[in-house]
Amino acid sequence: MKKIDKFLFYIFIAGTVSFSSCSDYLDVSSELTDNLTIDGVFENSGYTKRWHGNIFNCIIEYSKNASSADAMSNPWAAISGELVCNFARNTMVTGYTPASAGYHRWATQYTYIRQALIFLERVHPIGDASSGSSRLSEQDVLRMKDEAKFLIAYAYFTLFELYGPVPLVTDIADPEDQGIDYARAPVDEVINYIDGLLAEIIAENNLATTIKTGNAGNPYNLGEMVRPTKLTAYALRAKLWVYAASKLFNGGFSESLSIVNRDGARLFPDYDPNKWQIARQRLEEFLNYAHSLGHKLHEEFYTSGPNVGELNPHESVYQVFQVYNDEIIWATAYNDYSNPNNQERRSNPVNLYASPSNFANICISQESVDAFFMDNGLTIYDARSGYQENGFTTVNNPTHVNNHADPDIFNMYANREPRFYATVGYNGKSWHIHANEHNNPDGIFYQWYGRGKPSGIAGGENWPRSGYMLYKFKNRRIAQGITSINIAGAPGTPFTVYTSWSRPSILLRLADFYLYYAEVLNEIDPSDPRIVEYLDLVRIRAGVPGYANMRDTGVKTGVIGNKEAQFKAIVQERHAELLGEGQRWFDMRRWMICDPDAANQPDNGGVDGDITRISGMYMNGFDNIPYRLNNDTYTTTKPLGDPDSYYQRTKLESRRWAKEYYWYPIPQNEINKSRGHLLVQNPLWPEVKE
Repeated sequence: MKKIDKFLFYIFIAGTVSFSSCSDYLDVSSELTDNLTIDGVFENSGYTKRWHGNIFNCIIEYSKNASSADAMSNPWAAISGELVCNFARNTMVTGYTPASAGYHRWATQYTYIRQALIFLERVHPIGDASSGSSRLSEQDVLRMKDEAKFLIAYAYFTLFELYGPVPLVTDIADPEDQGIDYARAPVDEVINYIDGLLAEIIAENNLATTIKTGNAGNPYNLGEMVRPTKLTAYALRAKLWVYAASKLFNGGFSESLSIVNRDGARLFPDYDPNKWQIARQRLEEFLNYAHSLGHKLHEEFYTSGPNVGELNPHESVYQVFQVYNDEIIWATAYNDYSNPNNQERRSNPVNLYASPSNFANICISQESVDAFFMDNGLTIYDARSGYQENGFTTVNNPTHVNNHADPDIFNMYANREPRFYATVGYNGKSWHIHANEHNNPDGIFYQWYGRGKPSGIAGGENWPRSGYMLYKFKNRRIAQGITSINIAGAPGTPFTVYTSWSRPSILLRLADFYLYYAEVLNEIDPSDPRIVEYLDLVRIRAGVPGYANMRDTGVKTGVIGNKEAQFKAIVQERHAELLGEGQRWFDMRRWMICDPDAANQPDNGGVDGDITRISGMYMNGFDNIPYRLNNDTYTTTKPLGDPDSYYQRTKLESRRWAKEYYWYPIPQNEINKSRGHLLVQNPLWPEVKE
């Protein structure tokens, strides 16, 4: 498949305006045009579909991962410290308040919830068999209604994961009513409401089971990629209960337990161990259903050479993001990867393709670089891992079309696992194709980030502040700005170059749920052998030896059966596997490991999640490789250990962490709109009523 056909979201009627007046609290807009009544919308199949399609805009676009990221995309990868982007520096250095927090979903999601409720009330079949394309059949209506219910559940989940308890708006309020006010529903009510909607959808069986078609020639119904399926409902239900059982949501944040509504009702529950059992049940329902439909981790195999027929982990961890595959549970094709000026360009070195205006501002932190394992499965902190920071070597770059042997690579980047090479652009790494033949005499483009080097510090702030670029998600046949280029692949292999490539933007994938399952089982019974079984499935696909193998060979013992060690292994695996996918911020919060002293807290397995730490290489330092700037001038070089060496961990910014950050604050303007003072603030945030 060379390109994924984009799902064409229905865009509601152009030039829309709001009701003449509406509740500030609901903040509803774009429901009707001047000359079209709401009755008219739902008597026309085309307008009805557009109204329905507009609800899909509640979906969070996690592929938007740069300084242009907003509340409905993925600022979280940078805020969590996985990535280094300019906007996150402002967020976490200066901090935020209920009035200044910049990534609120509140008003946006309630708008789409209202849109869905109106749809459910008014939609009905239109026309008959003779109506042709203008018909809306009974079966069409049933499916669209269940999709609307799913999107309501999804919208509430995205509010729940950020704010915790939120108001449950189940009726369509009159926008002229100036007395509208809602209190927050307790955590358990929110969980049960979302769970009930998803259970109803599953039982009604009006959705397609999965996007898989069973047709070998056309295995996926890509024209309906983003439409939720029964499998998607099972998945969201399982994820909901993993969150519900987790520490932050389940009585682990002591300061939240005293938060009550104005009527005295508690919003946050005491710890309930049974929620882990429900989470296990929901995960098993999902996994059994997914496996029965043929969903599995995406794997690629060697097609030639001495390893023919064996798993090719480098291609496996790359291709999972390039083509629709059996690992994907839910995805959209309308995403930032498809825009060559957004994530694709922003994660290129500043001088790539002879374009000094490249943004080059989606970078990776040193903390994320350090999270990847060695190729023997050990962490860089294990004395037996072979990890070194004391010299340079040649590293075969598996992401290059010819597996290029890159010389003079810092030992920090040698002998790392396949996910590292698929994710990190580091100093001296060759680009995936001969994309910029004038860059070096041999036609290979190298990323050089040291002082005075062409990929390094540039004008303004659009340069890689950490000394690393995000490489994950990139398609390795893209050569932006080049219309014709002669590229040789492996000997005798033709190689086509593209200027853009539409990739699925994955919302839910199976590897995520395998790691959820391991985590939940570990909480219930650390001796359960399925913990390591599912953890190892993810590791082995990524070319990393499993913990069972390392135990049996004596490489690593003391993990299997040890609750704290297994939890720590799951945390690091999620960091390496899901980096940049928008999950770590929510994981760190639900585990409550963000505090600077998190590593010293006895009840979290010694996991270091210090969100105040963010570092990279010393971008003002010189590396060890001379570089020709003109016919007779070379940049300065410095050896390791020199105070002006590029190769030293360097603090990038002084980040803040306050305990109240575990819950995002309720927007201050929503508190102000609560005329009856029913809307209370999250724990530790100041209660202000303007």
